[in-house]
Amino acid sequence: MGAISAAAAEAVAEGEYDTVKGFTTAAYELVGEWEPDWSLFRPRQYQHAPPGLPLIPSQDHVVEDDPEGDPMHVAVIGDAHDSPHLRDKSRFRWLGAYIEERGLERVVSVGDWMTMDCFSSHSDRATFSGFAKPTFDQEIDSFHESQRAFQDGLGGHKPKKFITFGNHENRARTYDDYHPDGISHWMKVEEAFAQWGWRTRLYGEYLFLSGVGFVHVPLNGRGKPMTQNQQPNKAMCDTVHGDDHRATQMTDFKSGPFRSPTIYSAATALPPGFIEGFANKGGSTWRTGICEATLWGAVRRWSFEEMILLKRRYGRQGEDANRTMSGWAA
Repeated sequence: MGAISAAAAEAVAEGEYDTVKGFTTAAYELVGEWEPDWSLFRPRQYQHAPPGLPLIPSQDHVVEDDPEGDPMHVAVIGDAHDSPHLRDKSRFRWLGAYIEERGLERVVSVGDWMTMDCFSSHSDRATFSGFAKPTFDQEIDSFHESQRAFQDGLGGHKPKKFITFGNHENRARTYDDYHPDGISHWMKVEEAFAQWGWRTRLYGEYLFLSGVGFVHVPLNGRGKPMTQNQQPNKAMCDTVHGDDHRATQMTDFKSGPFRSPTIYSAATALPPGFIEGFANKGGSTWRTGICEATLWGAVRRWSFEEMILLKRRYGRQGEDANRTMSGWAA
């Protein structure tokens, strides 16, 4: 049937028949023994790719357009947990010196610059540990000392400074909520940061720079911190956060021709090797230092410099960032 149809089309094209149906009818009315002309048969040839470069499927559907603008270079500071108990503020000068030396034009703190143990709900004032908690004024004075040290390291360099407040700064806001008849400690915290040129975001709010989200910790639909495994699964964009005190990068598979977001943990900016008391010396995954990121629609480059290297490079004789009010870190 296929051969007759092909011959009919050729006969009509050459003018021998007016219609394909006419040729087909005449062909089926022929009487006699007919054999195909096997000399005209050509077996199908399977064309193989010549040896050499392998065949590569088209990648047009996943080609990423260049983002708008120019790449942005940002310093990222993790949880510093400044406290009156940590009297030596030299680590903040080291951070500033690194930023000045690298010429970074933007600095993002992902929160918990202050510890705010004065409003900690984990220990009651009626206990020995609660009795040792600093006052709010001491917390603010300590913060200003840390900022003076940070500014000393920056020298004449004036980067734009951003902070996404963490749960520790948010302690002041929570305390005010339970004591509405008192002074606004939260306003004093915001004023303190504003005095040093920091642009602030509330706890849980995102700061976006060049398509990258910065937040102290990603929150779920109930306003609670997501688990480490949930974060890359739920993320819609590259995200930089603090809170877990680790220096990790995590991504998760997304179906379709998309670039899966990556979640970056910004570690801490604590003194080298210092572990907060609440971790009960169990913070073996904690890291302290400073992160540097190149942003251009996403995080294109990420690096982490440990605090002990900053100390070696920028430290002065007699400095010991682990020194506490009682003498030495326990």
